Amino acid sequence: MLRTTKLLLLMFLASCSPRENVREITTIPSEKTIVYEPETGDKLLDHSLAVSPYGDAKNAVLLLLPMSGSNAAIGRDILNACVLMDAKIGCKNVVFYVADTANSSLEKSNLYDEFRNKNLKAIIGPVFFHEAKQYSALFPNIPVLTFSNNTKVNNEHTVACGMSPENEIRALFSFAASKNINSFMIMLPEGEFGDQVLASIRKEAGKRGLDEDMDIVRYSSISSRDAMKCLRTSGKRAAFVVDPLLDASKLNDTYVFTLSSSALSNSNAWNGSFFAFVDNSEQKEFVEKYQSLFGKSPSILDIIGYDLAKAACLSIENGDPILEKNYSGCLGKFSLKKGQGLNRKLKIFCLQNSQRAEIGAE
Repeated sequence: MLRTTKLLLLMFLASCSPRENVREITTIPSEKTIVYEPETGDKLLDHSLAVSPYGDAKNAVLLLLPMSGSNAAIGRDILNACVLMDAKIGCKNVVFYVADTANSSLEKSNLYDEFRNKNLKAIIGPVFFHEAKQYSALFPNIPVLTFSNNTKVNNEHTVACGMSPENEIRALFSFAASKNINSFMIMLPEGEFGDQVLASIRKEAGKRGLDEDMDIVRYSSISSRDAMKCLRTSGKRAAFVVDPLLDASKLNDTYVFTLSSSALSNSNAWNGSFFAFVDNSEQKEFVEKYQSLFGKSPSILDIIGYDLAKAACLSIENGDPILEKNYSGCLGKFSLKKGQGLNRKLKIFCLQNSQRAEIGAE
């Protein structure tokens, strides 16, 4: 039977236990419990939660997730990943609480009061950057492991744990140097995300003295035909793009680099492109389990959620600080550092026939 953690939803509650009769749990502070009837077999439904076999735990971890509204699917899927983490690890001294960040009636000050006496050890979430800054200020003495990849949120207790473009770009430039690639075409969309990626590229290129041999194209819209023509005219040995504008199979000696979040979102469109990622046995095991239970593949955020919940759980169980430590999980070896965020040891992959082929390490 799948063993799951005690997760108490603040403002939005649901409870079920796989392969057992549904049991109600005490809700905090809602007056109503929404109960889902579990399907037969080893399956968890939506954000349904099983009753903890552990009783009262001495330490608390708060999950800040959007459990309602337009982003409810994101919160539900991350929560499912955290449930699977505890099914595998078993956090006997940790109880996980879930607050719905999309609930407009959720007063942040009340949330702080709710956890003043619960021995809160860590916060996982929120998902979005603007929320991360708010909750970071609300809990100034608690490690906040946010899903945002915006490094501006990093401080002495808050860590940006999203797939950082800076981390991946550093690995890609190291790989490019090993291939003696020193000229780049950079094609990025206009807007904040494009600005962030470009800043990381310029920073890394500047370290290596390559910033003088870069052509930069910013666009609000561009066709694949025009993008291919632009690259061929430039004569550069490599291109960095985040939209599937270039057909790498037609570029012979030109490398196409991208971010893993782009490549893995549509592998058919990125055949022949290179990106920095981690693929290991723990990740494969988690993905297979997730697929078997929920009928779909987990997203990058789900995998990150699994790793963060595991890191927090094991640190608390061992009596160790959560920050300033090294970990190993679905996303390989990574560290959580004050002021620096989450840093991962990455490998280089190329998509071949829509499958990941490992090329080398960072």
